Amino acid sequence: MRPLHDEDPSSVGAYRLVGRLGEGTTARTYLGAAPDDTPVVVRVIRADLGRDPAFRARFGEEVDAARRLPGLGTAVILDADTTGRQLWYATTHVPGPTLAETVRRHGPLPGHSLRVLAGELAAALGRLHALGLHHGRLDPSSVLLGPDGPWLPGLGIAHGSAGSSVTADGVVIGTVLDSPGFRSPEQVRDLTVGPPSDVFSLGSVLVFAATGAGPFDRGGAAGSVADRVAEGDPELGDVPASLRTLIAACLVKDPALRPAPEEVVRVAAGTPGPTWLPAAGAAWVAERVANPWEPPEPMPGSEPYAPGTVPAPPPGSATAADAEPAPIPTPAPVPAEAATPAEPPAAPETATPSARTDAPSRAHRSGTRAKPRRGFLAIAAGAAVLGGAVAAWALSRGGDSPKAAPKPPAPPPTPVASAGPSTPSSVQELTVWTTENLVPTALLGDLGLEFGKRGAGIRLGSRLQSRAGYTQALEQALRAGRGPDVFELDLSAVARFKAADLIMDLTPHQSRFDTNTWFPAVRASVTSAGRIMALPLAANVPVVLYDRGLFQAAQVGVPTDRVTWVADLEKLRLANASNPDYRALYVPGGAWPILASCVWEDDGTIAVQEGDAWRGTLDLPGSVEGARFFRHLQSYAPDAIGVANDDPSIVTRVAKGNVASAIADSTLYDAVVASNPALRAVLGAFPIPGRTGGKPAAVGVRGTVLAVSAGSLFKEAAMDLLALIATERWRSRIATDGRLVPVRTGLDRAVPPDNPMIPASIAALPVGGRAFPVAPGWSERPLTELSKQTLAGADPLAAAAAANTIVAREFGVSPA
Repeated sequence: MRPLHDEDPSSVGAYRLVGRLGEGTTARTYLGAAPDDTPVVVRVIRADLGRDPAFRARFGEEVDAARRLPGLGTAVILDADTTGRQLWYATTHVPGPTLAETVRRHGPLPGHSLRVLAGELAAALGRLHALGLHHGRLDPSSVLLGPDGPWLPGLGIAHGSAGSSVTADGVVIGTVLDSPGFRSPEQVRDLTVGPPSDVFSLGSVLVFAATGAGPFDRGGAAGSVADRVAEGDPELGDVPASLRTLIAACLVKDPALRPAPEEVVRVAAGTPGPTWLPAAGAAWVAERVANPWEPPEPMPGSEPYAPGTVPAPPPGSATAADAEPAPIPTPAPVPAEAATPAEPPAAPETATPSARTDAPSRAHRSGTRAKPRRGFLAIAAGAAVLGGAVAAWALSRGGDSPKAAPKPPAPPPTPVASAGPSTPSSVQELTVWTTENLVPTALLGDLGLEFGKRGAGIRLGSRLQSRAGYTQALEQALRAGRGPDVFELDLSAVARFKAADLIMDLTPHQSRFDTNTWFPAVRASVTSAGRIMALPLAANVPVVLYDRGLFQAAQVGVPTDRVTWVADLEKLRLANASNPDYRALYVPGGAWPILASCVWEDDGTIAVQEGDAWRGTLDLPGSVEGARFFRHLQSYAPDAIGVANDDPSIVTRVAKGNVASAIADSTLYDAVVASNPALRAVLGAFPIPGRTGGKPAAVGVRGTVLAVSAGSLFKEAAMDLLALIATERWRSRIATDGRLVPVRTGLDRAVPPDNPMIPASIAALPVGGRAFPVAPGWSERPLTELSKQTLAGADPLAAAAAANTIVAREFGVSPA
């Protein structure tokens, strides 16, 4: 950052400018102050470009697209002028040191930090690419580090991905890359660039983070750095073996062969959170973030600030009183022990409600509505171990994931401001947490736009979270007073969150949510002690996916009752007895939802509540008979006895085309046809047949709900959001665009026409749908244990007694 020059404006729009952050051939970038003294970044477009009608049109389109970014790992557009004489836009300021500064001060990052860096940057790039943008200037100085993970503040505006051109000097639609070593071959060759160029630069950034130098910066090879980027082999140095294959794939010369950002996310599998950096680096980052007006360290080759020229923070800011206009020399390397302060500075208790620079952990405790700057918490994602060769990478691209082909990489949208200029100090944010692959980004972006028009100064701030460890991380955040206002929650966790007083009782507002249209089992699943605790979003029930061709070859049709179904399965098995790979029915041994269906259909139960305690009832005659029938169904796939309910091998097995039928939820169809598109023409589905002809069997309802934090300061706005989602129009869009099973009647026509398992689920829900026990300590462990022992040949009553013991031990446990 540099002081303002004479030619610099003192303000732009509602923002007072404090200092100059940088300058390219498209725009000049400033650090500014909002009317409430919140730091912001303001980018002012060059005047001559603003006179070009084509540039103005593209600039307006790209600003509109960038408004849909969720603010997850990227900055958020607060305000813009896309039609006036002077074009500009303002974004949230992301305090924190750059990756370049951090590596220079504390050395290369360790393996865990590298995986987080790779996954989070790739996810942010994916969101840009999904909106038709690309970054175009990714290097270590453009990556900022925060306490919970890295940030990519550049939004790719003014160089969208549709045919951007590059000059020989590395200018990407007017943006100069500081180092040619982080350009892509397309950029240094003056070719058309797009999203794959960002992936190449990402690979170079990761090499720098791992070794302290870019892959083409070392002078051992002949020619210039640009020549080595275009033609030379990258020098990976001390890159950890677990990441070498991934990074090498990013650095291939052919853009078409580089992995997509979502593939990088999947393979990197880092865990963002407070421990993502080593202790010394984490403490230094926290100190920098706590002082958002502190100028960054000068980069090598830049001039340090002269005495009296350090840009001062606004008079009303938290750090203004402490600011001293003194020279800031480039610091010498500091030993790790010396670099660790005893404790990060605490936020002042007098912070204003609109101050967005407050540390997330203090946002609620201070009694103000200072929303967290970042929605990431310590959410476990599980570390992936990579193979040691490029061939291993090629194999990983085929994937055996049990899910469908990846949805558009951009996660939920939207802190979305209104279309015209706004007053940032009047805008508050309703934060919403959802998990990956729930609903498409575009849908949530539109929802944010509509909510913003109704929200009386409150906008929607959506945060995407990893599924792994999500419930635990959410609970910790809510207990610490730094959780979201509205959040996705698994049906089975509703009672636990209610018992801990973490969610709001929605019963007084039920008339706004059309609760009379919900399927009875869905309503029962979100009802605890007679109180409605959440808004159901999507249902999940097991149905039968079948191959019409294999059924016809064995001369069997769709069964309407259990007796016919079992007889048909025998026909299917006998007709293909000579094929060792053939399976008449594929049921994993760990498929506890299917076991529960069998128990209920034979008039058994799982557990009953007796006062404050729960008693297991898996030893009742009906429950035991249901377990026996589950064992019979599973016998058609003996190789699956040890397979878990969500094991990727299920998709692999069915996609080979030798499985006549399988029981699973609706996601199986999408995953199978993604793996083997030829099966799309022959796959059908029907509800699990019941004992009564024409009546589906009982099925347990799982799924997703939206709940409201009991500690939210925006409860009325949260109710408005839930009421909007509960309308038929939004219910239809969620079901159609998200490829989800709806939770209410009347949406039969709103389901995707190409997934037969969804209509089968809708047919099963109103007749056979059952709610799993609404218990604070509910888990699938009793059913999993019953399945394991039953399939192992244990005495059914003994297996049931062991499962009942688990019920008594766990179901009544309050998480208080």
